[in-house]
Amino acid sequence: HGAVVDNFGAPNKNIGDAFLVVWKPKGTRSILEVADCALRSYVRTIVEVNQCEVLAKLANKTELQNRMPGFHVKLGFGLHFGWAIEGAIGSSHKIDISYLSPHVNMASRLEAATKHYGVAMLLSEEVHSLLSLDVQDRCRIVDRA
Repeated sequence: HGAVVDNFGAPNKNIGDAFLVVWKPKGTRSILEVADCALRSYVRTIVEVNQCEVLAKLANKTELQNRMPGFHVKLGFGLHFGWAIEGAIGSSHKIDISYLSPHVNMASRLEAATKHYGVAMLLSEEVHSLLSLDVQDRCRIVDRA
């Protein structure tokens, strides 16, 4: 969560093996700056996980490797931009803030597609168009409809 918060995002919830995180333009931050911050937080998370000695030791434990040979920690990220309805959902026993939108589903589908493409991160065209030109030049197009 630290990489998200440090880049002006807000961790929202854990959904199975995924996290929903949200970035919104606030104050003087434009949506263009927010897009770069979101991408930066994902890249930082990937680097930190790959360099984490504690995770590497846990993944290499004999018991785990015997049960799941070749296991290693692998992350996938889907990043999409669009509207969402933010609201409190729940009952008198428990209330969660959530985001309802087909755009949330698109981010989830992009994350799932990282396995198919063998990449750590997929960005939608909507996000790509919001990135600074310098960052756009470093992106690779993997598919076109």
